[in-house]
Amino acid sequence: MPDSNHNLPPAAPRSEATSWMLARLTGTPRHSRFQSILLVVGLVAVIGFVDYVIGVRISLQFFYLIPVVLSVAWLGWKAGCVTAVLALTARVVSDLAGGFWFYHHIPIHDYVWNRLIDLSVALFLVWVINSLISLHREQEQRVRQRTAALEQALATRDQLQSQLFEISRRERSAIGHDLHDGLGQHLTATAIAANLLARQLATRGDPSARDASNIEKLIQEGIGKTRQIARGLLLAAIEPEELVPELEELATRIGEEQHVACSFTKHGNFSKLDAATASHLFYIAQEAAHNAVRHARPTRFDISLVEEGNALVLTATDNGIGLPSLDSHQPGMGLRIMVHRAELIGGELSISRAPVSGTRVRCRVPVPSQLPAPALP
Repeated sequence: MPDSNHNLPPAAPRSEATSWMLARLTGTPRHSRFQSILLVVGLVAVIGFVDYVIGVRISLQFFYLIPVVLSVAWLGWKAGCVTAVLALTARVVSDLAGGFWFYHHIPIHDYVWNRLIDLSVALFLVWVINSLISLHREQEQRVRQRTAALEQALATRDQLQSQLFEISRRERSAIGHDLHDGLGQHLTATAIAANLLARQLATRGDPSARDASNIEKLIQEGIGKTRQIARGLLLAAIEPEELVPELEELATRIGEEQHVACSFTKHGNFSKLDAATASHLFYIAQEAAHNAVRHARPTRFDISLVEEGNALVLTATDNGIGLPSLDSHQPGMGLRIMVHRAELIGGELSISRAPVSGTRVRCRVPVPSQLPAPALP
C-alpha cells in the first residue's frame, strides 16, 4: 500500500511561509497610511469590476475578503469593518449591474439575508485577524522587552566584573606599594645594620663576623623577593615596545627561580599594540606561568608571541601533569582572570591539552586596527 503522506509538502516550508505571512501582516507597512487606503479601495474596486465582468455564475466571495484582511493589518480593525461594508456594497452593485435576478429568481429578502451573512462572516474575520495580529505583536513586544532586559543584565554584569577587577587591581597595588615602600625599606635598613655589625665584628677579629655577613646575605635575598612580589602586585602598565623584553625577562626569571627550562619566541610586528593590550598579554603569560609552576610541576615552559594574519597569538605551553581546573566545571581564580583579561582586549582565550603532555594556554587578539579601547590593567 503506498504511503498516504507521500505527496504532502514538508512541514518546515509551510512553517516558514506562515512565519513570513505573519511578519508581513504584523510588520509596519512600507507605504504610508494614505497609500494603504488607496490600495485597499482600489483592490475592492478591481474585485468588484472582475465580478461584474465574470458574471453571476462564478462567486468571488473569497476574494472580497482579501482587502478586508489587508485593511485590518495595515489600518486597524475599524478600517477593516469599513472595508467589509465597502466590499459588500461592491458585490451588491456588481450583482445588480450583472443581472443577478435575471439568472436567479430569488426573493429580495433571501438575497438580503445572504448578503448579511456574508457581512457577518467578513466582520467575524476582522475580529479573528485583529486578535491574531494583536497577539503576535504583543508576543514580539515581550520578546523585545526580554531581549532588552537580558542585554541590560549582561551589560550590568560586565560593568560589575570590570568594577570588581578594578577594585582587585587597586587592592593589589596598595599591597604592592606597602611591600615596596614599607617592608622593603625596613629590610634595607636591617641589611645595612647587619653589614655594619659584620664590619665591626670583623675589625675586632670576632668569629661571629661571618655569621653576621651570612645574615646580611639572607636579608638581601629577602629584599629581592619582596621587590619581586611587589612588582607582581603593582601590575604596572607595559608599553608596547616593552612587551617583548618583559616576556623575555619573564622566561629568564622563571627558568632561574623555578629551575624550569623556559624559552620565549616571537615572530611578527608588535609596534602597533597599545599599552593596555600589551599589559594584558604580559599578565596573561605571567598568570599562565604561575599556574603551571604551582599546579602542573613542569620541567619545561615555552612562551611564544606570533602574528597570524589579522591577529596576534600568545601561547604558553608546559609539559606538566595538566591543570586540575581543565577537568572541573569551576575554574580557578587564575584562569578566570586570564579569561577576563582576554575579554577586555577583545580577544579569545582557550585552554587545552598540549599535543604530548601538559597544558596549552592560547590567547588570540585582533589586530590593533580592530581592537576596542580596553581598560588598563
